[in-house]
Amino acid sequence: MDSIHVTNYEPNIGLGLRIALVTDMHSMPYDELLMLLTKESPDAILLSGDTLERHKEGKSEWNFLSMEQWQFLPEMKGPMVSLMRVLDRLVEHKGIEDEEEEDLGLAFLRDISKLAPVFMSVGNHEWYFTAEDERFFVDRNITVLDNADVQVTIKGKKLRIGGLSTRYDLDWLEEYAQKEGTKILLCHHPEHYKYKIKDRKIDTFDLVLSGHYHGGQWRIGNVGVYVPRIGLMIPKVKGKFGKHIISAGVSNTTRFPRLGNPRELVMIKI
Repeated sequence: MDSIHVTNYEPNIGLGLRIALVTDMHSMPYDELLMLLTKESPDAILLSGDTLERHKEGKSEWNFLSMEQWQFLPEMKGPMVSLMRVLDRLVEHKGIEDEEEEDLGLAFLRDISKLAPVFMSVGNHEWYFTAEDERFFVDRNITVLDNADVQVTIKGKKLRIGGLSTRYDLDWLEEYAQKEGTKILLCHHPEHYKYKIKDRKIDTFDLVLSGHYHGGQWRIGNVGVYVPRIGLMIPKVKGKFGKHIISAGVSNTTRFPRLGNPRELVMIKI
């Protein structure tokens, strides 16, 4: 597997803090990632969705079809949706829901909670959290932001961090947008920012942090040749676009290697 690339951004926010953005971990092996996080020594670690694998049929009210209403937005409907259903099932890594891999996700959270405060939003692979998960989060002071926000003080600096889930709550989002202070939004789906937030009155956030695209899986320049769950030849699948940062993610969940698209840990000086 390719090495993880560390990408640094410095948006002009002025708090003097360094935060790590980790997306799309998917309960995969994480030794190299933990080593890099330890070396980078962030003041906070922000997880923008799909850290754990929690999408087994029958474990909750949700299933693949019922989740599609939240992922394939009306603005995205069309023949591409049907094509992507087929492609995603063909290339998906079949071991993604093994118990051993689920334990790796919790082990990762346990280890990084020793490094810095951890704030985690909810992605499309996290349909539910078990009672054991909830106790785990509380015991390790991991803040889960499921359509929720929190004000924190880190090294004497105050800021708000909110998480817009795959099953988004736009009423909560509007309330969060109206709050004062420096605000970061964890928004797993870049398309949710594009279609629901960008250039609207609620676009009051200082920074929006996304993943989900896996950097395009196969990328030419900044065009994703194949973007899981989204489509083919998608532009702007990774990088900083104004206040919006999209990470390529830290794992590979398909049967095929990532091409022109190394795994990525994003470090942000705010």
